[in-house]
Amino acid sequence: MAARRRLAQVPDVPPRAVLYLRQSTYREESISLELQETAGRDYCARMGYTVVAVEADPGISGRTWARPAVQRVMAMVEGAEADVVVLWRWSRLSRSRKDWAVAADRVDVAGGRIESATEPNDPTAAGRFARGVMTELAAFESERISEQWKEVHANRVARGLPPGGRLPWGWTWSDGAVVPDPDKAPIIVEAYRRFLAGAGIRDLTRWLNGSGARPERAQEWDNQTITQCLDSPVHAGLVVYQGKTHPGAHEGLVDVATWEAYRREREHRAGEREVKRRYLLTGIATCPCGERMAGFTVNHAARKRAPFTGYRCRTLGKTDGHGSWSIVARALDEAVRTFLEEVAADVDNHAPKQASVQVDARLEAQRIAREITALDRQLGALTGHLASGLVPEAAYVVTRDEIMGRRAHLETGLAAAERYVVAIPTDPSAIARGLLAAWDTMPVESCRAALRALVRRVDVDYESRSGRVVPVWEAVPPTA
Repeated sequence: MAARRRLAQVPDVPPRAVLYLRQSTYREESISLELQETAGRDYCARMGYTVVAVEADPGISGRTWARPAVQRVMAMVEGAEADVVVLWRWSRLSRSRKDWAVAADRVDVAGGRIESATEPNDPTAAGRFARGVMTELAAFESERISEQWKEVHANRVARGLPPGGRLPWGWTWSDGAVVPDPDKAPIIVEAYRRFLAGAGIRDLTRWLNGSGARPERAQEWDNQTITQCLDSPVHAGLVVYQGKTHPGAHEGLVDVATWEAYRREREHRAGEREVKRRYLLTGIATCPCGERMAGFTVNHAARKRAPFTGYRCRTLGKTDGHGSWSIVARALDEAVRTFLEEVAADVDNHAPKQASVQVDARLEAQRIAREITALDRQLGALTGHLASGLVPEAAYVVTRDEIMGRRAHLETGLAAAERYVVAIPTDPSAIARGLLAAWDTMPVESCRAALRALVRRVDVDYESRSGRVVPVWEAVPPTA
């Protein structure tokens, strides 16, 4: 009598499956989420699983475990909300050996399992070994891709090209070269000019949106898009790689000195609010401890006395022994007006012309800047020799690193020197006369911009309840 064929036991409740989909950031491995979901659902239908959820991480690298959807999938299994995690391929879960091992262990401890919709799911020891080989292959492919991209980026930088394909607003690609957009480039140059002349980021926002120019991926400009655009070293003929700037093969829209001046000015303004300021000397008034002061107003509860408006150190209440005093705004305003009257009366600008005390610092800054320019020329010539095959890559790397090390050291010295050197306006007297004439009607923002062309800071003296204006043509000792 023929043996009866045994039928597999049908579970009372079909296993609950959660599909996990991930679309790779690397385009050659980027499989559409729709394709992955279709394959997963077909597999579940064949296996008799009930799909209870579909979780996806679009455009996220498999090298990181900090993915929202994969974390939700793990929580579902550990929370007994799903029995099976179904992947399109093993590599979709992770390309990290450690993350894969930890995930498999967590699912196993929770009583679940991980299965692939397109690869064998053999639960035997041989099957687990085969799965280990495939996950190892996924990690190997990830590392190989990463190494290839690093080589590509390094090669592009060596040829003076941006490491990535994306260019900032105002630039485009032409026959493999970075070239300025003829319509947008003049706007970039004007934006730098306006900012260095005293315009704020909000001023640039209004100007750009009113001009009809539009950013690449937004309907209009805002503070972030403008800042990101102007921060790009590409505008100065540079490229950035691994946090360091390198000479580019393209000519900048502005020179390096202008771009660095923009960066210093933006850092200087970083602590100041981008709102219309009521306090003229916020960030200009300086506490004896060396910290900048901010304006404030106290409204008395009884309202029988006028509000108190003054300046106080930004470290007030944060550290011991600093910023424990405030000073009435009127005292500093009077000191500034007196200074402006003296400068306005000096129609021949004798004081700025005779201010030779900062000549040494200025000459030192100029000397360092020339050395940096010479190094940039050397690196540019070296890059050209590499591209022409005159210099082997190994020799190029050694020499490049030596040049960049010297350049970094010089940049530190230049930044220190330039902190004490501010461009002296050609006619300070005219600026002072204009400020005094419009003192009561000029917006605070505009008044501040004009004042900073003349004033380095206002030193506060709490004992005498007064302030001393330090003009831009007066030297600042390195210890200040």
